[in-house]
Amino acid sequence: MKIYLKAAIIIAALTVQSYAQLGGLPGAFTRMGFNSRGISMGNAMTSVTAGDISGLYNPALSPFQNEHLINLSYSFLSLDRSLNFVSYTKNFKLPKQTEGGAGITFAWINSGVGNIDGRDIDGFSLGELSTSDNQFLFAPSVRISNKISLGVGFKLYYSKLYEGVSATSFGFDIGGLYAVNEKINVGVTVKDINSQYEWNTIDVYGQNGNQTKEKFPKLYTLGISYLLPNNFGLVALDYETSNKRSNIIRVGAEISPIKDIKFRAGLDRLDLSADDKFGGSRPSAGIGYQKVFSSYIVGIDYSFVLEPFTHNPFQTITAVIKFK
Repeated sequence: MKIYLKAAIIIAALTVQSYAQLGGLPGAFTRMGFNSRGISMGNAMTSVTAGDISGLYNPALSPFQNEHLINLSYSFLSLDRSLNFVSYTKNFKLPKQTEGGAGITFAWINSGVGNIDGRDIDGFSLGELSTSDNQFLFAPSVRISNKISLGVGFKLYYSKLYEGVSATSFGFDIGGLYAVNEKINVGVTVKDINSQYEWNTIDVYGQNGNQTKEKFPKLYTLGISYLLPNNFGLVALDYETSNKRSNIIRVGAEISPIKDIKFRAGLDRLDLSADDKFGGSRPSAGIGYQKVFSSYIVGIDYSFVLEPFTHNPFQTITAVIKFK
């Protein structure tokens, strides 16, 4: 039985992580993207302050979100995986502040794998097993001038692989944004500082169990974005490296040729460190529609991503709610 339970835990962990950047390392579910808009633009969102803002990409972005913004996302994934998001972002003025402002983002990311067939050493069914990963984010930020914004994201992780086998971790992100002019932004982030899982399987396996620590990869991102003329849209580019020697390029674009409708496209995980630089890349596309009512805005976003190791696409639907 112990052999089969160990195998189930290993398979569950690898199934969640092997389709993500830096696969096999903890926290992979947070590196797949955060909502339909960002995912469809290749997750090249580190410096994007136009449109709906996500402080998950860069905690320094929140002061640019004028309305109360609520995002509710649900993803469709192959191999019995799940990935869902909830977030709230809003800016506000600080007392006696004449320029700049502040902002805040709350978010929850939930991921997991279900329908894992558990068997004992004789092949008899133990029932279905499942795993789950969660990240809870609190990200305050301040816009110290019209050009510079700084933010910190405090993150709590909780992961459960099996009954009695779970781990928690506390880490944080730091981010900054510089507005070169009205059309060009430059953003930087350092992510998952101090994040790590500590696993203890002694209660499950007795003397065969052990305690292990898994550190999250520390990610360093530089992004630049450009607003197209006449409010037609924007283009963005991100470069991400890590303490694991990964080198990733992300590109994305969004245009609005029709009122209230936005078309998006991008490319995620162009790996400069790999022999086959496009082998693990993920082309994406999406569309968004928003309708203005008297005091609020309601919209829906959709993203479609081709994953490299499965024939089934990664699709996400996001409900958007904004109000003053």
